[in-house]
Amino acid sequence: MEFMSNLGGGSQADRPSLFELIAQDKMREMLEPALRYVIAVYAQRYPRYLIRIVNRYEEFYAILMFFVERHYLREYGASFAENFYGLKRVRAPRAVKQHRVNIDDDSVATAAAAAAATAPSMPGSNKLRERDIRKSLLFLIGLPYIKCKLDEYYEKISGGEAARLFGDEFAQEEEDLTGQPFMVRSKAMAIKIFKKGYPYVNALYQLSILAHYIGYLYNKTPFYSPWLRLIGIEVKRMSAADYREIQQKAKSTPRPSNSLMESVQNKVLGLLSGSLDFLKVLLPMSIFFFKFLEWWYQSDYYRKALTAGDTAEVPPPERIKPHPEGLPLPRAANICPICLKTITNPTALSSGYVYCYPCAYKQVEDHGRCPVTLMRCKADDLRKLYNDAGM
Repeated sequence: MEFMSNLGGGSQADRPSLFELIAQDKMREMLEPALRYVIAVYAQRYPRYLIRIVNRYEEFYAILMFFVERHYLREYGASFAENFYGLKRVRAPRAVKQHRVNIDDDSVATAAAAAAATAPSMPGSNKLRERDIRKSLLFLIGLPYIKCKLDEYYEKISGGEAARLFGDEFAQEEEDLTGQPFMVRSKAMAIKIFKKGYPYVNALYQLSILAHYIGYLYNKTPFYSPWLRLIGIEVKRMSAADYREIQQKAKSTPRPSNSLMESVQNKVLGLLSGSLDFLKVLLPMSIFFFKFLEWWYQSDYYRKALTAGDTAEVPPPERIKPHPEGLPLPRAANICPICLKTITNPTALSSGYVYCYPCAYKQVEDHGRCPVTLMRCKADDLRKLYNDAGM
């Protein structure tokens, strides 16, 4: 979403609205279950290759998003979801300690005014540094992964949804640890403390996020997340200068390589970088395709296509003519072309002609062809025919 409408107005044109920030957060959260579903579906077809990924999906997703988010943070100064919504990350300005100035002294006052006029830093000084990127990756990848594992562990020891709905009957029973070693008792005590305290910690986690949402909504804080406050990073809208810089970087020619190995390395890195950049195009295309399929299966066109398919007449297959060098067909349809007797245990070949089963089997085993059409046949092509009496 390039050049979002100015919802802040005035001097806060680069300040995104809370709804944009929540939208990009929700999109990041929806990527994980969507990718999990796709991998689970294909794992049913190719379990040999994908079952390990399904069993260790959280680790696979964390590693995958680590490379994706690192690429976007380095190239665009934003996470994948933030860049999709036309946002960027900048370092929050540090509070400058004001010194008292004697206004009566004109020279000092002039110097203070000049310093205040030149207070804004040089262009690009608020861009993310390498350590800012590492901090961002920690809270974009590491924190969600740790919370996911803690949630899973809490569900495991607390009994899950059944325990919340029906009480402690489905929770794990506490064992009598009298006489057990100190380490065993300490571990059991730690699990008990975690089981009692984790809901409160999780509540504080959610309340801190809600408090920052409210503070950001009423312009009380420049940080919409406690983690951004912790690492000193703000989220801003991308400006026209940012887009021009990205376009110039894309048009710039790479530095010529001095060796074959360096040339191959640059091409591989360029290919990987282009693949990651294509995710910005692939995501909206996937959403559009999904919505189109959803509309199609709910429309009248799909129902009409189904009903038309049920009433359509399928033409019979074209009859294979006898070969001039093959056996001639008898005049009666119930006569076997091989033994010239009444057909017993009727059996059809893939050519469509019917013989006695012993005659057809011996013919196929000896010659591998239909005796009438000389069409190649195998013993697996023999098909028994049944009459109205089931014989």
